[in-house]
Amino acid sequence: MSWMPDNKCDICSTYELLPFKCRYCGGTFCSAHRLPENHSCPGLRMLKQRPSGEVQRRNGVQSRPGKLKLPSIKLPYSGYYAYAILALTVLVFLVQTIAGAGFTDSLVLSKSVLLSRPWSLVTCLFLHANIMHLFLNMLMLFFFGPLLERRIGSGKFLGIYFSSGILAGLVQVLVFPGAVLGASGALMGVMGMLTVLMPDIKVILYFVPLKLVYVTILFAILDVYPVLSGTSDGVAHIAHLTGLAVGLAAGYYYKKTNKTREIYWQV
Repeated sequence: MSWMPDNKCDICSTYELLPFKCRYCGGTFCSAHRLPENHSCPGLRMLKQRPSGEVQRRNGVQSRPGKLKLPSIKLPYSGYYAYAILALTVLVFLVQTIAGAGFTDSLVLSKSVLLSRPWSLVTCLFLHANIMHLFLNMLMLFFFGPLLERRIGSGKFLGIYFSSGILAGLVQVLVFPGAVLGASGALMGVMGMLTVLMPDIKVILYFVPLKLVYVTILFAILDVYPVLSGTSDGVAHIAHLTGLAVGLAAGYYYKKTNKTREIYWQV
């Protein structure tokens, strides 16, 4: 299983490993066409044509005449937090392997330690059961995380990643007994929000190219069926669905409040 977004520039079709997403029109561009003026950005033209009294949006912050504008907080090394989370998660897994079960048990999330170790809501996101569990999650983070981070900004990316993961783990341990570990709930949140904002990016799933929206639907079905059938396979399906729901809701809210413009391409 692999994930590969369609990274071709909308202007010159040049392939970019890390393409640029235009914040005004939502298009995908190479380094030569990344600036709005270099791809005749329709979203920027629409923004400039708005009446002066209309709501202005800069850097995701609304400002109205006479209203108090909240200061924006700029994170250091913005744009690289998805990679930082990936590196930290791999490092924690190495420590898990060396330190043994005692290290994992001290950071894992379960209902019995929810009140005594509330930080386990976060620490469990960096733990994984085995190398395959880690590989699949980090592969998903590598491809989808930077795309979403560049689209919505590092602060909002961190917000959706940890809020999805925390709520996913919390719902799982409250509904089912046992312990929870892994970043799947957080990654389903990332995938859900990306599906709303960029539904048409191409994903290679088992060598079959599919739009992200169809991949998300397929993943949701694969999680819903075990829950409805009562199958116990050791996978936190409720956590997956909770993370996905948080991501979808966040995506629709972001799209509504930022008035994201849809671009339709003939295929």
